[in-house]
Amino acid sequence: SCYYVNFLYTNWTDDRPRFTVNMTFSNSNGIESITTINEEIKSPVTRMLILQQRNKEKKNIVYNATTRLCDMHSIMNAVPLFKPVKDGILKQSNYSFSCPLNKGVYTMSNMRISPRNPLLSILHQSKGIFVVRGALLEELPNSELHPTIHL
Repeated sequence: SCYYVNFLYTNWTDDRPRFTVNMTFSNSNGIESITTINEEIKSPVTRMLILQQRNKEKKNIVYNATTRLCDMHSIMNAVPLFKPVKDGILKQSNYSFSCPLNKGVYTMSNMRISPRNPLLSILHQSKGIFVVRGALLEELPNSELHPTIHL
């Protein structure tokens, strides 16, 4: 079966002194992002939360993880449902899963989710809405995350 994703147009920017992340979701352009790293981030950490809601029901947590960026590559390779997403990101961008994350501009544009992606068939619910939240953080020597962020 094929399932198509319709994005509600969303654009947000997280502007910090050391980095800026700008993400856009839209039906016409898919997923786009520009990440500007102004100074090397020694231990970058990603945080992602995916919520699912149908009608006015309580939101379900589908995915909630905080992971060092350099571990993300192996995690996505280990989970067959996530591997096509990772491959698509790397093919359609200059993104890096490296630690440290070097100074530079990382871009991704027109990232699409294939209607044949097996993850969509598992998650599909008629008229269901998904909320995706994320963050780029830095792990400090005392294991704290900076900036502190609550999703």
